[in-house]
Amino acid sequence: MAALEDNSRNRSSKSRHAKTCKVDLTPMVDLGFLLITFFILSTVLSQPSATKLVMPKDTSVKIPVKEGEVLTVDLVGNDSIAWYNGNWKNDLTPAHCALGNLRSVIQRRRQEVSKIFGDPAATVVIIYPGPECSYRNFIQALDEITINGVTRYFVVNAPSKDFTTIR
Repeated sequence: MAALEDNSRNRSSKSRHAKTCKVDLTPMVDLGFLLITFFILSTVLSQPSATKLVMPKDTSVKIPVKEGEVLTVDLVGNDSIAWYNGNWKNDLTPAHCALGNLRSVIQRRRQEVSKIFGDPAATVVIIYPGPECSYRNFIQALDEITINGVTRYFVVNAPSKDFTTIR
């Protein structure tokens, strides 16, 4: 609270009595900390976000895709991938690399498709999350697809089950 103090030494003098006001700020500091604590505890710092993945309905319709446009990515365990240029139907030996190198694999394939077909947007990425793939790896692969601007990609349950390729 505020307290008034009398600073006059001689009370009988005709001089004006000077009074000073001393304010105790301890309750104000306590109130400030209470308000800060209230706002910190009542505020949501970050909302969990979810990736939007639109999956088509299961149908028996085969989707024709040119073999030269396809990059097939098999998400295997331990943050690694196996990838093919083309589809699983061909007996291709997969190339293995870390999941962190997926961006360069996609960019290299888009350049190859651009040289062959003239349009890098024609690249089709088939993602096969294997049985040992973690959810985190799947989301990282989808993020790389989005970062590289791939508009045509498929997530399949089993290799080459849902696709027909045209040579």
